[in-house]
Amino acid sequence: MEGRTENERHIGTTTVYLMPQTFICTCKGWVVFFCLLLSAKQIWAQRIPTTNGRVVNKFTEEPLPFATVYWKIAGYGVMTDSVGGFQLASSSRKDDSLIIRYVGYEVKALSLEATRVSPLVIQLEAAVKLGVEVKAKMDKGLVWWRQIVAHKEENSPAHYRSYYAELYNKLEIDLSNINQQRWEKSRLMKPYAFVAKQIDTVSEQQPFLPVFLSESVSDYYSAGTPPNIREEIRALNTSGIKNESVMQYLGGINQKINSYQNSLFIFGREFISPIGSVGDHYYHYKGLDTVVMHGEQYYHLAFTPKREGENLFAGDCWIQASTWAIQKISMAVAGAVDINFVKRLSIIQEFSKYKEKEWVVTKDRFIVELAPLGKDRTTFIGRKTTLYNHIVTDEDFITEKLNANRRKEEVVIPDSALVIGKEYLDGHRPETLTGNEMRALTLVDTLKSMPAFKRLNNTVTFLLDGHIKLGKLEIGPWYKWISRNRVEGPRLRFDLGTTAAFSRNWRLNGYLAYGLKDQSLKGSMAVTHIWPGDNGWQVTALYKDDLDNNQRGFNGEEVSLDNIFGQLVRRHGIPQKFIREADASISVLKQFPQQFSLQSTIVRSCYTTFDPLPPHKLFLSEEKGKVVNTELQLKFRYAPGEKEVRTFRKVRRVRSNLPVAEVAYAFAPTAVFDSKYHYQKVSVSVRQQFPLPGWGKVNYMVYAGRIFTDRLPFMLLQMHPGNETYYYNKEAFSLMKKYEFFSDRYAGLNIEHNFNGKLLNLLPFMRRTGVRQFWNVKSVIGDLSNNNRMFNHMEFSGYGMRSLKGNIYTEVGTGFDNIFRFFRIDAVWRIYPQQTNTSQTGDFGLFGSFRLQF
Repeated sequence: MEGRTENERHIGTTTVYLMPQTFICTCKGWVVFFCLLLSAKQIWAQRIPTTNGRVVNKFTEEPLPFATVYWKIAGYGVMTDSVGGFQLASSSRKDDSLIIRYVGYEVKALSLEATRVSPLVIQLEAAVKLGVEVKAKMDKGLVWWRQIVAHKEENSPAHYRSYYAELYNKLEIDLSNINQQRWEKSRLMKPYAFVAKQIDTVSEQQPFLPVFLSESVSDYYSAGTPPNIREEIRALNTSGIKNESVMQYLGGINQKINSYQNSLFIFGREFISPIGSVGDHYYHYKGLDTVVMHGEQYYHLAFTPKREGENLFAGDCWIQASTWAIQKISMAVAGAVDINFVKRLSIIQEFSKYKEKEWVVTKDRFIVELAPLGKDRTTFIGRKTTLYNHIVTDEDFITEKLNANRRKEEVVIPDSALVIGKEYLDGHRPETLTGNEMRALTLVDTLKSMPAFKRLNNTVTFLLDGHIKLGKLEIGPWYKWISRNRVEGPRLRFDLGTTAAFSRNWRLNGYLAYGLKDQSLKGSMAVTHIWPGDNGWQVTALYKDDLDNNQRGFNGEEVSLDNIFGQLVRRHGIPQKFIREADASISVLKQFPQQFSLQSTIVRSCYTTFDPLPPHKLFLSEEKGKVVNTELQLKFRYAPGEKEVRTFRKVRRVRSNLPVAEVAYAFAPTAVFDSKYHYQKVSVSVRQQFPLPGWGKVNYMVYAGRIFTDRLPFMLLQMHPGNETYYYNKEAFSLMKKYEFFSDRYAGLNIEHNFNGKLLNLLPFMRRTGVRQFWNVKSVIGDLSNNNRMFNHMEFSGYGMRSLKGNIYTEVGTGFDNIFRFFRIDAVWRIYPQQTNTSQTGDFGLFGSFRLQF
């Protein structure tokens, strides 16, 4: 029994010992089997080709998430991921094709051979009508939109007192729709054959040429309402542009679009936002899909305009289901919209959560295609991308930075930003540049170094700007070289000035003119000095002896008629009237922080009149001499929100929607530089432009003034500006003659309301014309003291200068703007006082004008 027991123990022991060995051997077998299986799978996967790539919007190049990609015959496919990427096994069918579908876009089919490229970039074209037309009485898309509006206040990115972000800005400009064969055969473009080789013909797009690229990294600070903004550009790399005023716009300071607002203003035109509070009056909404991304549920909503021809968007957005906040929105404009030269336009905004409660913008993308030569000709595509990183809100350092501002909006570009630009961006660029973008960085600089391009550039500048640059000097404008008027007969003129190559802080310019009839030489000479740096000081010295060949406007604004077109637009039956003015002046301008400016001027003037104006000798005690006056002027200007784009010769003001106020004071002391008169003048004006949501834009100006004196010649009184041409002048009264009305106390109002296409779009056949309608009123009340009336021999028999005598001069007008994208027609009625001699001007007139506008 014990032996048996030992045997069993042995067997049991053996059994216990052998079972682990058997298990280990079995496991090793399975491991070897699985390894062989995986190897076989990898070998098999290598034998089966795959198709991978991205699906993007053809125009904006934005990825399209959750698009359907499948083989038509093989019958299998996948959906793109959140960044538009996909990968699936290639089809084994020879005649198969890859089908790509995405709601709101044209369905695309690629042959099997066309999918051999890896990675494959598939560009989908947006359909003419994005989205799906709503036929049901209530669609879930409308329910989703209502929830967006209900939660807009907490989701809109504006819940902070101060804001900071590191911005990366990229601006690319391409020439598109290029006829490469015509380019290569053109004699004009022959010197630029190397450029034609850089035209991108590989992608599915129409051939395009990248011509410009700018990148910048900056620190962006903002606070307050309206915001006080400061941008400090760390690095800037741009091709071809060196003008500081232009470079300011390459940063982020002009980023103003917030898709949560009810109205968006693009190129000065109002658009109704699809996620605004009144969106259901203008848009159809359609719920497309519900997806889960990163553990969060999202709704996909599409929107399309209800009516064609209105300034609306088509597109889609992704909504976070738990908060009803917009995560990404894409808005496109195409077809009949009220923006000139714009063929297509898209806006993409992406939002992210910040501090678990608020939402902030993390990406802006603005893409526009301009077709100034026609929709079927070469077009310009501009792409502006802004990325917002390292966002911080409500911190003290933001306020400290903004306290350094001299203006409401200020851009600081240190010299180091240009020096280190390329090197810094190479190490801090959040997005890798494409091959096309790399070529665009150097193309402009390469072209500017070519003599042929310099000649072409000078020719275009001469034709459009009128000037010819000859190194440190320039001549022109050419359209003033010859003209004609009643006093001088044929008039010859030659202008000469310095360029930036001479000095960026000093400018000298002048002209000489000679009348063949009066055989008299006239001319002007001016010297301007701008202090280096940003201290705001400017000094100008001017001497001018010439006829007042201008249409005078409010606040000294004038429209020159001293050009070859001047006589062509003059109204018949109205004699020309001239005063020869010899002015010597020195002016000092100081621009202070926050858009304040103060200008002081001392000017000595001598006046000589010509028939049919009253002779200047009426105001002289001696037979010989001229009317001489010396005046000290002080002008204060406040223009909040206004921006300036400075070129070497001109300063162009870009006004905001805030009022601009001007106050001027003038004092004339007796016997200073032979001055014969003593008086004081005070004037004030306020002008503003502002949008009227849904009803276009309003411009108005109110002004008033008083001259304290009793015996002053008419050329020193307030001359109400008249217009004696068929060209409409917004700064003058259209049916008032020049030198017709004078006052020593006055007040006036100008107002114009442009409906854009609001009313005309009610007519279906007018929606695609782009014509805009407006109405306006110009009115002024004025009077002249009895002493001034008697001293000037008012109601002078030879001409008939008059005083308003406390009456209100009023003109009303209406008409059509943007005719053929350039022209404007004004119909104007003179209400009171009516003309005493209607044979000259009448109480009704038609006027034309033209301008380049969006």
